[in-house]
Amino acid sequence: MNPGIFEFQSMMTSVVNGISGSLLTAVQSVAYILMTICLVLGIYEAYVKGGDIRSLAATFLKYAVAAFVIGYWSNFFSDLFTGFNQIANTIDSSYGAGDLAANWLNGLQALWASQGYDSIFSGIAFSPSAILTVLEIFLAYVIYPIAVQIFALIYTFWGSCLFAMGPLVIALAPSAVVNSLTKYYTLNLAVWNAWTVIYAVFACLITAIHGNDVNAVVNGNLTAFGLASQEFGALGGGIEMVGLISIIYAVCILLIPMVAAFILRGQFSAVGAGLAMAVSKVANGGIGGARAGAALGPVGAVGGAVAGAGLGLVGVGTNALFATGTGGGGGQGGNGGGTYSTPPPNTPPPNNPTRG
Repeated sequence: MNPGIFEFQSMMTSVVNGISGSLLTAVQSVAYILMTICLVLGIYEAYVKGGDIRSLAATFLKYAVAAFVIGYWSNFFSDLFTGFNQIANTIDSSYGAGDLAANWLNGLQALWASQGYDSIFSGIAFSPSAILTVLEIFLAYVIYPIAVQIFALIYTFWGSCLFAMGPLVIALAPSAVVNSLTKYYTLNLAVWNAWTVIYAVFACLITAIHGNDVNAVVNGNLTAFGLASQEFGALGGGIEMVGLISIIYAVCILLIPMVAAFILRGQFSAVGAGLAMAVSKVANGGIGGARAGAALGPVGAVGGAVAGAGLGLVGVGTNALFATGTGGGGGQGGNGGGTYSTPPPNTPPPNNPTRG
């Protein structure tokens, strides 16, 4: 199978080419046996229906199609893979987007090589918000690459399973009793191939608003986002926004499998629910972090918002890290944020005379 147009498809191509050897031959042999059994079941199903000629003809037609697809499975899978990639390439090249994930990651690496150490260690020496600055850099350079690698791993694992199990599932097509698995597999195969198309649409959108340039964000040129450069003049450029934008990109990339499945199944409300949940986590974390860092000034507020957004994305509540309540007495009493527990329902009251 030829490599795809995006970087995360190279691993997938290597795995499929490895499976296409002796393993695929063994899978095809088992698939032919299953297909013959399902053909016999389909003939008996037609007999049970009173000798339904239409059902019998459909069984033989499914058998012929399944035998052809299984026999040329590598070519069929490769042609389907290439067809969706051509669609994605057409969309991606309309604005010259390229591989957004790889380009943004390369921009982060170039930024770190040019001024990463200077930004961090000079902030530690002179700025009271140095810890938040370090946390912003941590979010930009750790969470985003991890999200990209997770997406590449999911894409490769899911595609490899679809390729390896395809002949076995397609072999069930002749029998009406079990061919629902074949229909469900076909839908999932289309959903998986649509991931690249949705990825290309997202890359095209980001490129159209000039949001794929790390240097433009660092220099405070955020007019494409509706934000004027002078609004970030007090922040020393847009370095504080790199972490936040990286988190947004990471969320969008990880949502691609979910969005593809919901769109092809027509479940548009679920797409909105998933996006709303992700945005809610990021927004709540960012608000909590901004409140915690407001005491350090504008830089602290923005840094706290970026840190809180990243923590909210991974499921860590900012209240647990930024709580500043006045402490109460030891244990369960006091005025602060102590934890109260309810005794079991059968526990007698303290002054119960029946207690010795």
